[in-house]
Amino acid sequence: MNLKPAIYCRWRSENAFKDATLPDYHHPAQSRFTNLEHKVPSSTGYEVRPYDKTVEITELEVPESPRAGDDVTLTCRFKLHGNGHNLHTVSWWRGKDQFYTYKGTNHDPKHAFTFRGIQVKKEESTRESVVLKNVPEDTSGVFKCEVMGEGPSFRTAVKTKVMNVIVPPRTVEVHSWADPDPPTYRAGETIQINCTARGAKPRAHIMWEINGRPARDLNVVKYADFEDHRGRVTTTLGLRWMAPEYFHNNMARVTCRAAVAGHSTTASKDIYLDPASSAAFNHPYGSAGMSERFTHSSSLVGETEIGFKGQNT
Repeated sequence: MNLKPAIYCRWRSENAFKDATLPDYHHPAQSRFTNLEHKVPSSTGYEVRPYDKTVEITELEVPESPRAGDDVTLTCRFKLHGNGHNLHTVSWWRGKDQFYTYKGTNHDPKHAFTFRGIQVKKEESTRESVVLKNVPEDTSGVFKCEVMGEGPSFRTAVKTKVMNVIVPPRTVEVHSWADPDPPTYRAGETIQINCTARGAKPRAHIMWEINGRPARDLNVVKYADFEDHRGRVTTTLGLRWMAPEYFHNNMARVTCRAAVAGHSTTASKDIYLDPASSAAFNHPYGSAGMSERFTHSSSLVGETEIGFKGQNT
């Protein structure tokens, strides 16, 4: 009845825009208006394509674990699809707080707002990036970039990422139980050294190295962590073995690596073996008895440390 005129008018309307530049596909991240489609005539009939104007966020860069006190750059790259499609706004949010807006049609496009843990470096921020100054722990949260095209359609795309600001250890120290410092040990004596990483959030993961090689598990002693009222953790890991093992030319270097979310702090200490005791240990007449005592003592130390580790794990 009235079907033919309706079809004719629709074809004429869409045929008039057949030369318009349209995207070949429509990704869900491009726009909130994912169901707006129309049919464009082609040689095989009608081809379904997205609405003529869409917004696509191509990349969102939010550092996952920046260090407290650093400046942080957030980047939101986007594309505006469709002829004559201009930017209306780029807005940044942390949770419900909108802290930065870039207005594409404004002579003064940058607008920054301050919240707890959020201080924008306005002069360094742009249409695609925003710089946060000296981030504290409070900066952590879910960050959202919202890109909106101009009216009347105001096509919009949104992406989010999580950022957790970490606190590296206030200090990382290697300390021995021997006196003087640097310590000097005699053959057959037990080396006892601790590494302490203070005030990290989350807790620091500590690893020991002896002369550049990872320490064996039987030489490592674990202690309980201490957490203060702010959630900052002090972690200590011990290192035990019996001289002269690991000494080369009467010296050994121990290194402690404390890592928090990929950020590492290192502390080292050189320890020494008494040359006189080393000579006695290796003497052809005196070594048999001392070596036997050393082997027996080493096995006992290993057994004691394994039991101690189990109690503190």
